[in-house]
Amino acid sequence: MSTETILQALRSKGRKLIFAESLTGGLLVDAFVSVAGASDVVLGSEVTYANELKVSLLGVDEADLAEYGAISSEVAKQMAQGVYAIGQVGADLADGQVIALATTGNAGPDGDPVGLVYLALHDGQRTKVRELRLTGTRQEIRQETVVQAIELMREHLGL
Repeated sequence: MSTETILQALRSKGRKLIFAESLTGGLLVDAFVSVAGASDVVLGSEVTYANELKVSLLGVDEADLAEYGAISSEVAKQMAQGVYAIGQVGADLADGQVIALATTGNAGPDGDPVGLVYLALHDGQRTKVRELRLTGTRQEIRQETVVQAIELMREHLGL
């Protein structure tokens, strides 16, 4: 499934897309904005690698960061919900018009467990979180995270 197909589907429904990226550091939004005409669907991306930015920009709860860590379903969910709010308010859009995707995880080579990744998608009504256990080099894990995030979006749209 190409990002172009996803963009066309969102465009036809008048929906917008926004991202919160930690692990992928901008690779996910790049996969979409590499398609000509993406600007009428993609609102932007917050790259929140540091926990302080997850809190200050996305509204991730500091207590949850302390309890669960940045690489957790709880934090991924809050990242998606936080960037959703930024997109909805910032672009003055109706509830449900924005879809938010978030990525957080450990691509290694240090830390434990390397390859643990969480994706979250929030559409104003519900939040889906997916846990991944990936293997490979740092770059391979980051790239596969992008592939899996695109797949999560495809499934969400029923494509």
